[in-house]
Amino acid sequence: MTDSTNDRRKHCRLPKPFPVEASEIRFPPSSQGRFETQCCDISAGGLSVHSPRTFEPGTKLQVRVHIPTLNKYSPGFFKVYENDADQYLQAIAEVTRTEYSAGGYVLGLKYVDVDEDAARAVANMVNKAVQS
Repeated sequence: MTDSTNDRRKHCRLPKPFPVEASEIRFPPSSQGRFETQCCDISAGGLSVHSPRTFEPGTKLQVRVHIPTLNKYSPGFFKVYENDADQYLQAIAEVTRTEYSAGGYVLGLKYVDVDEDAARAVANMVNKAVQS
């Protein structure tokens, strides 16, 4: 028997604890709670992150994921290999699921607005890691 969750996934996931900054998108902006965490896994279509609190499905979060070697996998013409210090995937993501996990929560997030080159770079990074 196969896992139906894995059958539904369009993108391969890479289990990697990249640092993540996240904040809920709501108004006024001063009411946006920000938290720092780590992702459980990442793909070209989304990621899952540890969270100190639960969020309702459909909630939009602004996420910033620090991926030190992201430029290395960029399909764009202008690649920057010299400076790996500040490479981030920035996206607007939607909460698709929330699960309780050992004193906190794990959020499943789907990108709803992300730069195409950045998403392709993540896909290239994940595919290379999975094939290795």
